[in-house]
Amino acid sequence: MCAIAGIFSKSEGVDKQELERMCERMKLRGPDRGGLYAGKQVGLGHRRLSVIDLSTGDQPMFSPDRSVVIVFNGEIYNFRELRQKLEAQGQVFVTQSDTEVILNGYRLYGMEGILRQLEGMFAFALYDTVSGDFYLARDKFGEKPLFVREEKGKVSFASELKAFAPGLERFHLDTEALNYFLTLSYIPAPYTIYREIRKLMPGVYWKITPDGDRRIYRYYHLAEQFSGEKEQLSFEEAKQELRERLTESVRRRMIADVPMGAFLSGGIDSSIVCAIMSRISEEPVRTFSIGFQEKDYDESDRARLVAEHIKSCHRQYTLDYRDVVKELDDLILYYDEPFGDSSAIPSFYVARLARKEVKVVLTGDCADEVFAGYEKYLGHYYAERFRRLPRWIQAVIRRAVEWLPYNRFTNNILRKAGKVIENAGLEDFDLYYNLMSLGFRDDERTRLLCPGVFRDIKPEIRARYDVLQGGPVLTREQLTDVQVVLEGDMFVKVDRACMKSSLENRAPFIDSGIVELAFRLPPDYKLKGRNKKYILKEAFKDLLPRKTFSFSKRGFGVPVDYWFRNELKDELKALLDKELIERQGIFRYGEVQRLLTEHLCGRKNHKAKLWNLYVFQKWYLNQSKA
Repeated sequence: MCAIAGIFSKSEGVDKQELERMCERMKLRGPDRGGLYAGKQVGLGHRRLSVIDLSTGDQPMFSPDRSVVIVFNGEIYNFRELRQKLEAQGQVFVTQSDTEVILNGYRLYGMEGILRQLEGMFAFALYDTVSGDFYLARDKFGEKPLFVREEKGKVSFASELKAFAPGLERFHLDTEALNYFLTLSYIPAPYTIYREIRKLMPGVYWKITPDGDRRIYRYYHLAEQFSGEKEQLSFEEAKQELRERLTESVRRRMIADVPMGAFLSGGIDSSIVCAIMSRISEEPVRTFSIGFQEKDYDESDRARLVAEHIKSCHRQYTLDYRDVVKELDDLILYYDEPFGDSSAIPSFYVARLARKEVKVVLTGDCADEVFAGYEKYLGHYYAERFRRLPRWIQAVIRRAVEWLPYNRFTNNILRKAGKVIENAGLEDFDLYYNLMSLGFRDDERTRLLCPGVFRDIKPEIRARYDVLQGGPVLTREQLTDVQVVLEGDMFVKVDRACMKSSLENRAPFIDSGIVELAFRLPPDYKLKGRNKKYILKEAFKDLLPRKTFSFSKRGFGVPVDYWFRNELKDELKALLDKELIERQGIFRYGEVQRLLTEHLCGRKNHKAKLWNLYVFQKWYLNQSKA
């Protein structure tokens, strides 16, 4: 894991000092070493976190004849197989690094030819000094970040937004991105909170010619991999293939020249990964988890149960929320733009814990999106059952949701009942869109935002949903989640949380072979009645204690609703002060005040909406001070 940055300039030349400053601001991503290349049109910078080939893998890296130079962030998990293939065709290697595979692969196959063969997480820039062509590329699913700024005759790029500072304060707020954030709690590609900076889309590469002509090419789209006619696997065949593929994916991700461990939450996904690791490794696996003082959030007993079963060397840290509140500013602002997934907070702490002993961790991330593990995938199931209830019972439930007070005992059931009622009159995409709207729904944003600020984001998400025309509803929902949720939320959360501690994370479930297999399976292999991730549980039930599969999902959140009524109450009120809100000209103060009042008195639980406003205001004020 590393940080990359660079500049393409059509005519002005490359400012080496600017490049050095960009890299220095991302030093946490690559604390071990740094390197620069400065040519007439292209400058490339790199900060390295050494994981493979510690002695000779420094960057920027040149091909043996120095005709091609690259800066690369990430890991190529099939680099050994690709290397053997390239060597058989006459390519010469001088390091053991996976980066060199891309250099030689480009020379032999061209950019698209090598990209299609890479299995891994990556973002890189490659400069062909002979043709003068400059390339930027991002992995298939968007695990590794890549930000790009285009000006007249100039393109600059970096792994994090902070590389573009100072100067970010002069950029303009992107209202499209703001609307995405308020609705989803994150900002998906290609948007950033700044109008002047974009994110490279997953599965895409840019080609910039010496005269500055820029073209975008898509080399991978998940829907194209499973939309054709293929022979249907039986459940037993699919179960066996899944087991083999996930085991191989874990094995590949265990390749490193530094100490390695795994996050173990106690949930099914991370437990399966750790169990597979324990079978592959000759030494006890090092596992790490976070405990919570609030029992509603704590899964530490589950993590210990699995750790004892697989005989791992287990470490746990129990979060004291009084300490968390003291660090909150630093954790929130590290994302460089508004990011409202509150599970980012415990992610920072488990990464910090792991980094004391290891440099690389495997995680159970992405299994919920790939194998249908979220409650929202049952939205149609619950909506249909609500419609079947007698009307008088429906009316009683509606009245209860409207009038019962929210507290720690009623909060969860009222929230879920409210969602079911909302969804009862919706079908297919509209129901899915409502369930993915973790923050403000469209009608709520209309009331919240000042005139001219509202943007309709629904058609763009609909377009991603409709990529698979006529496919099963569950598959279309999952495909949209892989395109939007994984790239914009999951990968961002874990990447920044780990990079803040200079820790590399690897996710076996997002291997393209596993994802493509999962999307070719019939929906009832993944969602059997109300049993989520059915095939995953069946494939690995012999590796874990039986109790593990009966635990309810708790998530990885924090008690934001409680904080806002206690430790953070005064700060929240200050951030939503009338004078500040009206000066900004973004939000209507009356609507903000209503949300705040209802939450503080316990009338409603607006924790997700208020957390998004809290995070945005933190970012906004920090930006104003820059």
